[in-house]
Order: sequence, then C-alpha cells, then structure tokens
Amino acid sequence: MPLPREELERTVARVVRAIPRGRVLSYSRVAVLAGLPGRARLIGKVMGRIGAQLPWWRVLRADRTMAEEVRGEQARRLRAEGVRVQDGGRVPRSAFVPIGDEALHRRIRRGR
Repeated sequence: MPLPREELERTVARVVRAIPRGRVLSYSRVAVLAGLPGRARLIGKVMGRIGAQLPWWRVLRADRTMAEEVRGEQARRLRAEGVRVQDGGRVPRSAFVPIGDEALHRRIRRGR
C-alpha cells in the first residue's frame, strides 16, 4: 500500500536532511533509506515538490552526475561544502556516504 503524500514527503525529507554536509547520496540510495527500494524516480518527483526546503544539492544520479538544468547551482553548493566536482558534473565515489554508515542511520532516526 503506498504511503500517503504527506508521510512520503516527511520520510524523504528526513533522509535528505540527514545527509551530512560535504557528502552525497544517489536518488536510489535515498529510496532505500526511505524504505522505498527501487523507487528512485518517485524520490525525484518528491524532491521536485519539496526540494527547496531541503539540501537538495546533496542528491545525485546513480552515475554520480548532476542533472544539466541544475548542474551549475548544484556544483557551486557542493564545492562550498568541500566536495570535489569533476568535469561534466561528476562527483567522486569518495563523496558518497558509505552504505551501512551508522551515523547516517542515527541521524535519520533522530529526524535530522
């Protein structure tokens, strides 16, 4: 059964807010952490609705790139947090929060 819209938005927001400064996650990883594995496109849609309230620039495509329409702003914000952004808007794997990072899971549970 799908989550009600408000609950879905709260869940996605809790995960995105938990991404530490200077680190990133993919849409697909946000989906897994939100309890919605395989729903990366849904996460993108939710982020489109509520992203302005979140550190949206910390969420990237699975191929470690940024969407062209926001690449300049996203790259600027990530660089301001110390993330190295390569040519073509690609971010190195080292910038991603590791799978199983317990600190991230604690932040998600606490809601920040």
